[in-house]
Amino acid sequence: MRNDGGFVLVSVLWLLALLTLVMLVLLTAVRLDVRATGQLIGHAEAEALADGLMRLVALRLGDRERRSLADAGLARDGTPMRCEQGDAVVAIAVTDVGGLVDLNAASARLLEWLLRGLDVAPEKATALAAAIVDFRDADDVPSVNGAESAAYRTAGLGHGPKNAPFETVTELDQVLGMDPALLDRLRAVATVHSRQPGIDPSLAPREVLSAAAALRTDGAAAPATLGSPAPAAIPSEFRISSRARAYRVTVGVQLPGGGRFTREAVIVPERTAPLGFLVREWTVPPPALAGVPEPSPDAVPCVHALD
Repeated sequence: MRNDGGFVLVSVLWLLALLTLVMLVLLTAVRLDVRATGQLIGHAEAEALADGLMRLVALRLGDRERRSLADAGLARDGTPMRCEQGDAVVAIAVTDVGGLVDLNAASARLLEWLLRGLDVAPEKATALAAAIVDFRDADDVPSVNGAESAAYRTAGLGHGPKNAPFETVTELDQVLGMDPALLDRLRAVATVHSRQPGIDPSLAPREVLSAAAALRTDGAAAPATLGSPAPAAIPSEFRISSRARAYRVTVGVQLPGGGRFTREAVIVPERTAPLGFLVREWTVPPPALAGVPEPSPDAVPCVHALD
């Protein structure tokens, strides 16, 4: 009679080891699933709060009877206001689009000046500014240094210029010569909602003033200066007194559990609208541009600030 006890014991040990491994894999999967679910819930909570606060800001912008933005701690040049809502940390920024460069109304000269202020090489800035104008104009005749359908075909692209006005700043990604890094920088300084050919220096956000400070009026590179850039850095030929009243609003929310979300919208006050405002854009900015608020020791409840 054979003694198979040793063989059976080894088999049992291997089976137990296999079951243990399976359990570890399952437990790891469960932990990852729980963590992912928690992140989704946190993201959804942050999104809901950001959207709710965005609507409160829109109501304030559309209500002429209420106190001014400044009284609520909101600047019109994109300077963020820090506040808190429950355990959430919130940053709200309002930018009057009159301080931005309108892609449909700006001249090639203004566009070139802006691009050079964003560190684009002079030759590329000239060509890209002309390409932007050719992209939006109705004809297919290239301007000097510009680009129409033939240039897009030569570059191997499957599309040509739109030959119609820009509807969003994001459409710049279709312009010949544009690259993602530059587009991200242009998102902060460009608009399609002011419909004006220049910049109101009193409303210009820091990004526009920094670009202006990077160049002297004659277009040459300016020496480095200390302190904040001044509105006077914008050349007189590009300055206007804005008549537009549209606002780019960004609301960033950070929850203690890690949930975060940033909502961006373009709000236009309109007396005839049921709620006193219209929403021209409702988007989520790219991660690189999504503002994540930092805690502030003197933060006040957001609802009280916007009341």
